[in-house]
Amino acid sequence: MSEEAALIVKRRKIANVFKGEPWVYPNAVIGGPDEACLVRVITEEDEFIGWADYNPKAPVPAKILLRREIWPGDQLFISVFLENAITRRLRLGMSVQGGAYRLVNSEGDGLPGLVIDQFGHTLVIDILSVGMLKRLETIQGVLKQMLDDSIQVVRFAEDAAKREGCDPILIEDDTTIRFSENGVYYEVPMSKSQKTGFYLDQRENRRLVAQYASERTVLDLFSYQGGFSLSALAGGAVDALAVDSSQEALNMALSHAERNSLELGIYQADAFEFFDNIEQKYDMIICDPPKLSPRKANKEKALSAYRYLIKNCLKSLHDNGLLLVCSCSQNIQHEDLRQVLIQQANKLNQTLDVIAMTNQPPDHPWPLAFETSRYLSSILVELRLVS
Repeated sequence: MSEEAALIVKRRKIANVFKGEPWVYPNAVIGGPDEACLVRVITEEDEFIGWADYNPKAPVPAKILLRREIWPGDQLFISVFLENAITRRLRLGMSVQGGAYRLVNSEGDGLPGLVIDQFGHTLVIDILSVGMLKRLETIQGVLKQMLDDSIQVVRFAEDAAKREGCDPILIEDDTTIRFSENGVYYEVPMSKSQKTGFYLDQRENRRLVAQYASERTVLDLFSYQGGFSLSALAGGAVDALAVDSSQEALNMALSHAERNSLELGIYQADAFEFFDNIEQKYDMIICDPPKLSPRKANKEKALSAYRYLIKNCLKSLHDNGLLLVCSCSQNIQHEDLRQVLIQQANKLNQTLDVIAMTNQPPDHPWPLAFETSRYLSSILVELRLVS
């Protein structure tokens, strides 16, 4: 398919694109190619809009890559944008030769359909679109030139591949990522992990937990592989209990704890049922559930779940205790969490003070006009001691 393939769109249906969003939705499309390819996006009056990756099978058929009239070619496009992404991390004080960071955050770095996470010397290239899959060889070649001592691992997760109408790329079972964060060393088998291996978007929140954990007892709900509870222990917590429904995830958390000479307690249970059997109180509670509202239609059900969780967390918190509540759903943001915290605290005759409100960290940037990509909202509150 020629680079000059055109996607014709309704001008009145792409106000979001003029505002700065990179997505073109199905109701805006008048006509385009029959197969996935790079397209020149134009209006019905032949007004140039930009260059986009187009896939007629995808829920979002076109994602804008460039607003300039001339397409520079894949090699130059990928080289410039990858260099910009890496340079941005260096400006933010992140070492691209160590630790664990997100090097490319899809739309936030001008590369829709591409996420790259770095774990020590391993780069996990997460493909999310057919367009980026077609550029994979170019992406790998450019990364090899820029970070020549890195090991590259490629994945195209089954859910993403299904959305794009193509076959997934699965990571080999023996692939392990090794890295350190907040003084905790991790070795994570990719075959036993979600996403690109670890939830890097919670790095700053884990640092907050470590900062305030000294001499506290800690409860880590929906703990997964124990990132929050291990950070708390590394920060001087008296003890920490990791609660998760997956015994495999808890076993991995224990493995991390042993590797770091930390004493971690584990408890296999659905966090929604955990409070039925536990009466103990804690000095710090982390409540970081999975995505409860993937769609707007799920929002009320998700808020009901948060009301239940927050009520029980507050009942299980010592005076001057800290509660960190997180949402990884774009539909549940700070104000939603704040209102639920207010409601439940009032019911319990408690007073809460906000210590911090956080979003995804700087290595997970998002375009100002594209709020869809702002997905992580967290609030850290302290239960005030009222004499």
